Amino acid sequence: MTMTATERVRMTPGRVMRAEWVKFGTLVSNPLTVLVAFLLIAALAVVLVWARSTESAVPTMTELLTGASWAQMLVAVLAAVFACTEWSSGTSQVTFLAAPTRWPVLVGKAIVMGVTAFLAGSLGAAAALIAGAAGGVDVEADLQLTTRLVFGTGVYLAGIAILAVGIGVIVRNLIAGILTVIGFIWVLPLAITLIPWEPLQHIVPYLPSPAGGLLIAAENPVSNLTPWGGGLVLLAWAAAGLVAAALVLRRRDV
Repeated sequence: MTMTATERVRMTPGRVMRAEWVKFGTLVSNPLTVLVAFLLIAALAVVLVWARSTESAVPTMTELLTGASWAQMLVAVLAAVFACTEWSSGTSQVTFLAAPTRWPVLVGKAIVMGVTAFLAGSLGAAAALIAGAAGGVDVEADLQLTTRLVFGTGVYLAGIAILAVGIGVIVRNLIAGILTVIGFIWVLPLAITLIPWEPLQHIVPYLPSPAGGLLIAAENPVSNLTPWGGGLVLLAWAAAGLVAAALVLRRRDV
């Protein structure tokens, strides 16, 4: 049987995944931004250790990861841009001609961003704790906390990145996607805290950024969520974002 032109260009999910890695690596600014996120986490820890040494004080392990709160913005914006580029560059029609089921493209983008963000977060946290150890922080005093901070930082950045991919695919417009990600992840929790209505305040800890932030914060005994519980809430948001993006991707024209 002779294959049509469309059938010849269709790709398997595995090939779609490889294509997404190629897309990510082709633009130098993408891996460079991930590298900057890693360096930001590590560098701010070094600066903190140096600043505290002049005061004869030692920072806590959670304080060493201050840079992760800034690094999340980098990976979130990068993820939104990576998702929206298909439409802003006009390559969406070619992409979805090759992958007509569409969902492998979404999954591929989410995996690429999730893996790179996880590596930047975990390796950055490890570097930050090593810098802290060199500055007198006893990182071996609580190995459970050390493990949580290293892997939790990776999970935190990965969850934020995957959620941003979902938002980007839903919005599709580059500028609107970036603004929506920033608004939903950072501005919304702050805006809700300014509203003097107690039932609404109970929602804030379950929003993506506050919940995921528990992974890199000191454990709060009065919190309704444990650090890993907060991580699960963040991953649930990320999964919901992908499901919503998949539905939108299936129903809307490309």
